[in-house]
Amino acid sequence: MACDKAADAVATGASRVLSTDGGCLLTVQGALEAKGEALRVQHNAEFLWERTHAR
Repeated sequence: MACDKAADAVATGASRVLSTDGGCLLTVQGALEAKGEALRVQHNAEFLWERTHAR
């Protein structure tokens, strides 16, 4: 399932994958790394924090 999700994410052309499920993030990240893909994997809260607190 993680390989399918990773492939779907790559196919969208997105620059990152977001989820609130830690297990999902870990398995999708592993699948992306195994394929040599550079998509960033982030928890939704981390993404929102970055967007609302300028660096």
